[in-house]
Amino acid sequence: MEFQVEIVRLDDRGRGIGYLNGKIVFVEDALPQELVRVKMTREKKKYCEAKVVERLVTSKERVIPECRYYGTCGGCNLMHLSYSKQLEYKKKKGIQLFQKFAGVELEDVEIISSEPFYYRNKVVVHVEHGKMGYYQKESHQFVEIDHCLLLHPKINQLFTELKGASFLNSVENIMIRTFQDGVETQIVFYPQENLDHEEIIHRIKHLVTSIYVDHTCIYGNDEILEKIGDRNYLVRPESFFQVNTKTTKKLYDQVKEKLEPSEKDVVLDLYCGAGTIGLYIAPYVKHVYGVEIVKEAVMSAKKNQKINRTKNIEFYVGDTKTILEEFHLQANKVIVDPPRSGLDQKTKEYLLKLVPERIVYVSCDPVTLTRDIKDLSSKYELKTITFVDMFPNTEHVESVCLLKRR
Repeated sequence: MEFQVEIVRLDDRGRGIGYLNGKIVFVEDALPQELVRVKMTREKKKYCEAKVVERLVTSKERVIPECRYYGTCGGCNLMHLSYSKQLEYKKKKGIQLFQKFAGVELEDVEIISSEPFYYRNKVVVHVEHGKMGYYQKESHQFVEIDHCLLLHPKINQLFTELKGASFLNSVENIMIRTFQDGVETQIVFYPQENLDHEEIIHRIKHLVTSIYVDHTCIYGNDEILEKIGDRNYLVRPESFFQVNTKTTKKLYDQVKEKLEPSEKDVVLDLYCGAGTIGLYIAPYVKHVYGVEIVKEAVMSAKKNQKINRTKNIEFYVGDTKTILEEFHLQANKVIVDPPRSGLDQKTKEYLLKLVPERIVYVSCDPVTLTRDIKDLSSKYELKTITFVDMFPNTEHVESVCLLKRR
């Protein structure tokens, strides 16, 4: 059955919101001020989900997506909205989530823009029957792709080079990461069965710096090198690194600005990955302690310390809450950049006991971020927040918050 719905706003996943007989309706690929005829795809007691059958009135902010896979693959979901309006939407969404979940009213919030296309330095693609692609959103329906507008051109070049390779029939997933604007590239094959290493090396060695099969480097270097400002970073396949290199410097500059580093500061850098943020601010402080659970990331962090000739930083490998309890690390300022799940309860308790002057919180998930800010609110006040658009054409946005001790 089909219905007519007027879209009034977007939800935090970028879906259009309308109402039908008093019940909320979520509509994919619909924008405010649009009138659409929809077909219900799911109906619950309190809400419905629907897809557009016909657009009766079209928003002036709608643009024609440049990607031929848009609406089929699950890679992005805002390409039908002009980029300036994407920024407005993300800023407004962030403000509303802070008000809803943390009880905080935000004013004069800045959002930092990015290049909307070809910005991703990393991708993981699925392989089925020798073909590479993504899964459709919220499904395991495979979509073959040979070019993605979000990925760096070097990654798209590798898609072209790998297409039709016989060894792909034995591969389940492929991870590709490229640094220094395509100069250094790392590729990892995750096989379903044994692979012919020589065939792989012969096919793509002219395009890559290193080739891995599972956790074994079969060609080239163990790490690839990226540069952010005047800092150099070696990164292994297992290590976390921001996917948008150009905007990462803007992000790190925001961390530095909010930290207000001085030569007397001792800084605790939690969930430090390959030591990227800690090494970025180390020249401006007395000492940095980095904590990270991924052993390989800490190996890279220690190498990064060496290549940057930085003596005032040391790294601990292990679960954050365990390291904090075991070593009783002391600091007057703290940086946290946790996974989407946010800070665990033990870490929050430690921070409330440590009571550093400042906590700079970097997050890619506003819901867990606002939860954690609320949990820390007995001793910390949110002073400033900046949104950084690390992920154009998707609903995601990075946040950098300054929490100051009350």
